[in-house]
Amino acid sequence: MEEVTTPIQMQRAPKWRRYVIYFFAALGLLFFVGIALLAFQGKKNTPIAFDADAANEGVMSTNYGKYSASKRGWLYVDEQSKLTYVVSVVQQKKINGKEGEELYFVTSGQAIDSNSGNDTFYGVFHLRGNNGELYEYSDPRRSSGANVVKAEHVHFEKLSAEVWGWVVKITDIETGDGAEITNTRNVLLAPRKNQIAVLAEFSGASSVLGGGGCDETERRYSEWRKAQSEKKPAEGEEYEGEDFEPPRCTKLRWTYRTDPVANSTFTPLYITRKAGMEEGVSTPAKTWKVVFDPKSYTYLLPEEVRNAGL
Repeated sequence: MEEVTTPIQMQRAPKWRRYVIYFFAALGLLFFVGIALLAFQGKKNTPIAFDADAANEGVMSTNYGKYSASKRGWLYVDEQSKLTYVVSVVQQKKINGKEGEELYFVTSGQAIDSNSGNDTFYGVFHLRGNNGELYEYSDPRRSSGANVVKAEHVHFEKLSAEVWGWVVKITDIETGDGAEITNTRNVLLAPRKNQIAVLAEFSGASSVLGGGGCDETERRYSEWRKAQSEKKPAEGEEYEGEDFEPPRCTKLRWTYRTDPVANSTFTPLYITRKAGMEEGVSTPAKTWKVVFDPKSYTYLLPEEVRNAGL
């Protein structure tokens, strides 16, 4: 007789046991996810701390080139002009920010061999933390006009409770038609998001001279006016005098100040023109209160103090 084998029925585990297994599996997954989030959050909330000089050297080498001990600066070679510049740090400030230490510094570069004599630039840098990492926000090369930017030309200003910026004095010089024009403007820069923004460019000093000082310039102008009135050409003849009018004296100077800051509102700028002379006419002292516009992220300068250079 054939042996008949009765198939054994596989009994399934009760549903409640499967639910328990699923529950503990999900709980384990949540545990590991929580550990990962805590580790990430701990890294994110760890205040950034770094050696300012070491960070500075790394940034300078990356942006400009190798350091030269003999030149006491970093050597930057311009790709277009092929000129070599010596770049140095003229101001450096370290502060405590939201995510730890932050570094602000200004550089100044001057060409080693230049025929023009005013091949210069400056740069501004901001190093700060972001999610536990140190980031650089910078504008490494900006025109510095006729003069080399030095430490005394840079002011580090607190603009709001969380924003710091630089006021850099830039001087331009022009000559021609018997006049020398010197214009100094204040360039206000500050970090904004992932870049460096220009918040304002306002007057610092203005001078127009025709040789010597203000008195000499005015004397020459008076003599020219007198000669113009005395030397009238005869009928049918043309007057052959000087082909340009001598300049009148301009000698003006502006100062500025800020308010103490306590919150996210930007301080106004109080810009004062000192008593001076403009085109031979005396000008009284005057002060303007200039407010910050968050939408344009600039100061709303009146025309009298706005200055974009020559």
